[in-house]
Amino acid sequence: MKKTLSIILAAVMVFSTAACGASESGNTEGEQLAKEVPTINLSWGNEMHTGIMYLPFIAPELFENESVRINPLSEDMGELQVDGQTIANIKRIVTKGGSECATMMGQESLDIALTSSTAMMTAYDVDAGVSILSPIQCDGVAITAKVDAPYNTFLEFVEYAKNAEQPVKAGYHSAISSPRVVLESAMKDAGLNVTEDPSDFKADVLMVDLKGVQNLVPSLSSGQVEMWAGPAPHPQNAEENGVGKIISTLNELPEGKWADFPCCCYAARNIIIEEHPEVIEALGQVITYTADYANNNQEATGEMLAEIVGVEKDILPKSMIVYGTDPNETFINGINIYYDAMKEMGKFSGKLIENDFETAKETFFNFDIMEKVNKQ
Repeated sequence: MKKTLSIILAAVMVFSTAACGASESGNTEGEQLAKEVPTINLSWGNEMHTGIMYLPFIAPELFENESVRINPLSEDMGELQVDGQTIANIKRIVTKGGSECATMMGQESLDIALTSSTAMMTAYDVDAGVSILSPIQCDGVAITAKVDAPYNTFLEFVEYAKNAEQPVKAGYHSAISSPRVVLESAMKDAGLNVTEDPSDFKADVLMVDLKGVQNLVPSLSSGQVEMWAGPAPHPQNAEENGVGKIISTLNELPEGKWADFPCCCYAARNIIIEEHPEVIEALGQVITYTADYANNNQEATGEMLAEIVGVEKDILPKSMIVYGTDPNETFINGINIYYDAMKEMGKFSGKLIENDFETAKETFFNFDIMEKVNKQ
């Protein structure tokens, strides 16, 4: 009996030791997994508004003395480092515009975007779980017409459209882009009847989806549309190529409503903000000092981005873009104007239909991290 009991106790001890060993091993594996850095999918565009984010990848030496920096591993992958320690892998996701960013964030296949503020408003509207963290830049949008159009200013265009025998075709690169909202709103404010219905011959202007910024300049040379509003460098590129002419910048539109207006923003899915605030802050620091560099070194920035974006190297100084990440009252007021314009244009279908801006901004904006960054 004693012998049997001893055998049983020994077996129990062996089992317990093995179980404890497995538990300890499991904890160690769990700790290792917890220490693995996340891979964050980030998008920015192939244009001057958000394309400055190429700089930390193609010219890391410019920022080598920064305590927070991106260590590029390839064209589309980099390590986000703080004091030499990697806290996240940043993977660039190529997108065609704000509409695609909004869709992908809703599908959780894109984590962070430098994109159109209006696109993020529509994503929020359909409950995609996103927040705007800060602006990226303001201005840098121009209304451009084909080079032989019989008008040279926006007001001349308005008179021309009112008297045209058929609707004037005006293009946009993304259905919910800031330039599209500005153009359509400005035309309606000027009394033009705007439609997206090709069979509506009573309208003054027919809006046409050009499906991407890459089609802006070709749409003028092919005659697909007569004019559009687009982000730099495309208006300037149209002039350089002799196919278009700028008929108005934002500052030149009537009533001064769109002067120095915010366009693109730094936005993220809420779950990423909650789970990786250190990544949001570090990336915000990179964006901020990159914006400062671009503002203070326009010619050098233009030269570095010219081939990638596909423009002449002297375009950036002509673009009138001002970069910055401070979520100040000017930015908030600008988004308010976007909100009012988009609501009047019927661009919302979800929770922004009933809410007023004061209600929406309590959950739409998340400025805490970038306010901290801008104070450093």
